[in-house]
Amino acid sequence: MASAATDDVISRLFRVQASDNNFFERITQPLDVEQPADDELLTIRNLTLNADRKLLEALYVEALYTITHKVGKEECESRENLYKYVRSAFQGDTQLHNSLMEKAKQNKPPVVLLNVLLLEAKDLIAKDINGFSDPFAMMGVVPGKREVPEVIEPAEEEAVKSPKNQLKRDTVLQRFGGSFRRKVGKKGSKIRSDSGTIPAKLIKASSVQKKTLNPQWNERFQFIVDDVHTDRFHMDIWDHDDEEQSVLDAVSSLNQITGGFKGLGRFFKEVAQSARADSDDTTDDFLGCISMNLSDIPPDGTEQWFTLQPRSERSKVSGSVKLKLWLSTREERFGAEEDDLLDVKEHIELMRQFALYEIRLSGAPVRLWDGVFPDKANTILRQHAVQGDLTEVHTAMCRWLAFHSMISIDISFSLLAKTLQNILDKWQPLTLDKAEEDMLTASFSAFDSHCKRAFAEHRRRFHPSKRNASEEFASLVRCMKALRDSPFYQKYLPYKRPFHAHLESLIIKSAEDFFDESVEMVQDEDPCKELLKLLSVINGSCSRFQQYANIIREVGRIDYCQLTLSTWDRMLNEYLTSELMSERKTDLRSQMKISANQDPPNEDDLVDLIRIHMAFVELRNYRLANRVRGKDESEWYGIFNRGIKNFLNLAKEKALARISLSCQLDVPICTSSNDMRHSSSHIDVCHIVEQMTVCWDRMDVSELTLKIDYTRTLVDILCDIVITYTQKIFSNLDAEGFSGDLQVFVPSPLLQLLCSAINNCEQVRRSLMIHEKLHLDDMAIAYERAGHGSPSWKVSVEQRLEQTDATICAEIDRVVGLLTSRLRPQMKKHVFHLAWSPTAHPVEDSLKPLTDMIDIELSAVHKNLLHKNFLRVMSAQVGIVVRLLKECVDENPGMEPAFYHRLFEAWHVLVDFFHAGGKGLSTDVLETAPEHVALVKILSLNQTPTQQLIEKYYKDLLKQQAVAEHNADNEVSECKYGILNVRAYYNTSSQTLVLDVIGAKQVIPLDANGLSDPFVVIRLVPKYRYPNQVVSKTRVVSKTLNPIFDETFEFHIPPKLPPCAMLHFTVMDHDYLRSNDFAGEAFLELADVPGFGVAGGNTLRQFNLILIQPVQNNKEIIDVLTSRKEDKEALEFLRSITTAY
Repeated sequence: MASAATDDVISRLFRVQASDNNFFERITQPLDVEQPADDELLTIRNLTLNADRKLLEALYVEALYTITHKVGKEECESRENLYKYVRSAFQGDTQLHNSLMEKAKQNKPPVVLLNVLLLEAKDLIAKDINGFSDPFAMMGVVPGKREVPEVIEPAEEEAVKSPKNQLKRDTVLQRFGGSFRRKVGKKGSKIRSDSGTIPAKLIKASSVQKKTLNPQWNERFQFIVDDVHTDRFHMDIWDHDDEEQSVLDAVSSLNQITGGFKGLGRFFKEVAQSARADSDDTTDDFLGCISMNLSDIPPDGTEQWFTLQPRSERSKVSGSVKLKLWLSTREERFGAEEDDLLDVKEHIELMRQFALYEIRLSGAPVRLWDGVFPDKANTILRQHAVQGDLTEVHTAMCRWLAFHSMISIDISFSLLAKTLQNILDKWQPLTLDKAEEDMLTASFSAFDSHCKRAFAEHRRRFHPSKRNASEEFASLVRCMKALRDSPFYQKYLPYKRPFHAHLESLIIKSAEDFFDESVEMVQDEDPCKELLKLLSVINGSCSRFQQYANIIREVGRIDYCQLTLSTWDRMLNEYLTSELMSERKTDLRSQMKISANQDPPNEDDLVDLIRIHMAFVELRNYRLANRVRGKDESEWYGIFNRGIKNFLNLAKEKALARISLSCQLDVPICTSSNDMRHSSSHIDVCHIVEQMTVCWDRMDVSELTLKIDYTRTLVDILCDIVITYTQKIFSNLDAEGFSGDLQVFVPSPLLQLLCSAINNCEQVRRSLMIHEKLHLDDMAIAYERAGHGSPSWKVSVEQRLEQTDATICAEIDRVVGLLTSRLRPQMKKHVFHLAWSPTAHPVEDSLKPLTDMIDIELSAVHKNLLHKNFLRVMSAQVGIVVRLLKECVDENPGMEPAFYHRLFEAWHVLVDFFHAGGKGLSTDVLETAPEHVALVKILSLNQTPTQQLIEKYYKDLLKQQAVAEHNADNEVSECKYGILNVRAYYNTSSQTLVLDVIGAKQVIPLDANGLSDPFVVIRLVPKYRYPNQVVSKTRVVSKTLNPIFDETFEFHIPPKLPPCAMLHFTVMDHDYLRSNDFAGEAFLELADVPGFGVAGGNTLRQFNLILIQPVQNNKEIIDVLTSRKEDKEALEFLRSITTAY
């Protein structure tokens, strides 16, 4: 049901808009000229891997071979899991996999190499007398626990067997470092097994660093490894001595052996015998050693400091040595004509194959892949790099070349940017050989061309509607900058332009291409329509400037917007010039003039003209925002300005016709609970107002005075539209029977119509809050700056809007008043019941009939009304209750204070009821409403006891006097009625108030001669506090406005002061023939007199009292006291003030 109703409303809205051929919608609706951006992202499932089958199988075998001969310590997946990954990546079936596995195993295993980079040492022990050493290192690979032949010469065999020679031999070998023990034999020699021996050809020595304890070598050595799982690396550091043959000399001679094993044995013997010992045969020039199992070296190698170890407990060593160790392999299965780049090419293809597999496995678009390989793939790639002896630079280059080869399948620029930056950061001169650098140069050149093509198409390729478009464009620009600014690019592609100039030329070229393509796309027989389409395309692109401008400004420090707009502005001027000189039957200028001046206007031509005008204004705003100076367009704006008046008149005609039809086709719009809150007609009116204000804002009439005139016209049109709609809505409501005196019971359908009507009008009223959209303040400032004087037109425009707003509110309030006033008789009965219910009956219970009735009424409309209108209903009900309570007070004067107190309490209960915990009327609205303030005041006074009222009367007068004194002190005004000067103090011992009346100044003239005959009447008030004190008077001073009395009076009163005790001074003008005239009065609070309370002291203190006359505020207190006919205190007080005045 709800869906059908919604469809009905939508159908009806379209019907109303179509009645005038969508006149208002066509003005602001963007032209659908640009081709939609294609956001179809390629996935690997859409790709075919067109690799040669033989090459792919060879790569498959290489991956299996790499896993089979894995080297280095690595905690990773088992070989079986790695085999499974390779099989999945190459999509091999069982038969193919087994066949290629067998082929990989048949290939000759690679030769494992240990690479040692001896970097430096520190904190070595000093062996020379000068406090330094001349360190050098001797190192080699020690075979593991297996049968290693040791060749022993026959002549030495017996010597070794003797205990003496055995001890000597062990000592010499110990001096040599323990691990480097070797005898090289000859024919007929015996061979014995010794796990501690090392082949002499694997012992290598470094250079000697003179006179230092912190040597730096940076020398590289390479050793062949027989068994990477059991062999270990050993290194000794020695101190070189120039005066005698040293260990270094002997080891160095090993490289010059020419006599076979016999010569090798002789030189090794020299090495052993050259290890020197001191007189105790316990120390030598040994500086320390290290030993490490090759199986502990990770695949990607290790670089660290190793602490030097002693040969025995008596050896003294210190310091550490820094080494970089890594394993590599050398394959010998490809023959002598092996391709030098084979390992690099295989690594590229292997990485590419794994990348394609991972993308295919994820199912995500290629562009969204982040370049992260799983652990299995990383393990295989790392092993392949180790076995191919590929450095970090090589692997970075291979990663770049692999990903670069995937550009055709839309790999992301974000990934390419990170990969490119990685290779550029790692590359250093001489880190790659010539062939490798040629590969990298070719890829960089191709990638640079690809970036140029991508940038030329950036508006389509990186359209904001596409996913990750902004990030991709930023990565493209960063790729271009990183590439062109890199040392590699500048060295190998020096003829290319620098990045800044390159990017600037690309921006201009892409703008020119885009403009030419747009002109081709918008071709039309009608020159106005063609221009409108062209401007729409350009403005649409301008609206997306920030997508590209911020990135280019950040990376390239180039103003993209300014360059592009300048290019388009130049080309647009050329286009307009060519159109004005066109040989068509009707050129552009003539066509636009016809559209502006037709009478009656042609609707389609006029709409096109206005849209062209708005498009020109939009483009001008883009130029102004980017500081691009355009050519003088006054001729164009003159044509547009003439067409705007015709447009406004036509718009009013269309709007009124649409409103009439909208009210005829009005259908209810219900909420999900079928509560009708609106009808469809208000949507049409709000839509018209919105469309016209948006259109007006986008027109931006260039001539100020014309713009002001058109603004007035626009506001009049909008106000007329809204008033017309409001009148139609309420006329329809009257026709339904909602008028005159309503019955207490209002049928639900009629109540819903009422709610819908006032909701519609409220929404329409809100739509007319267009002050900011009209930019009246900006226009007023421009008007004054132009020297036209005060902007009186602004006041008239604002008044027109305010009057319309007030008219709508008044109509809504009138209808709400009809709804709420029908219950007034019943509400009056409930108020009467409240007022005359027994005092013992709780106020809340007495109010319940009234609040229940109001609650039922509010509940009936709550769901159907906007909150603003709901508050209007509540406010109307509050007004009725306030007036009923006021009538109750007025109809029952002189009652006991408890009667009014009950009404006072009831009103506060009602305030909480209407506030409804913040969901109803706000406390501020309730408490500041004039009717509420008056009611609270009259109830407060009536519930106050007589004595407190009298005290309030005097306190109010005292406040009035204080205000007058404050104004006199601040020279706000003169003393209107004069000043009375008195002195007073209280004598506590005699309990006497002593008062000196000195005189008065500036007494008002009350006689015909312009003077007065003043005297002062003195009373202690309130009278009921001092019943036995008589009234005192000064003498009369004739014909003066500044009398001097200089009289003293004494009053015997107790020291404890009652509340509000004061002296009341009344200045009178003595008249012999008639009654005395009142000139003014003043009050002196006894608490301020020295001797009373906090005043302290017993000396006379002078008081300059400002004379006042009672104001109207006190009349309310007098009226309340007058109503108390049976109250003697009230009557006595009234008589006393009557006598005084």
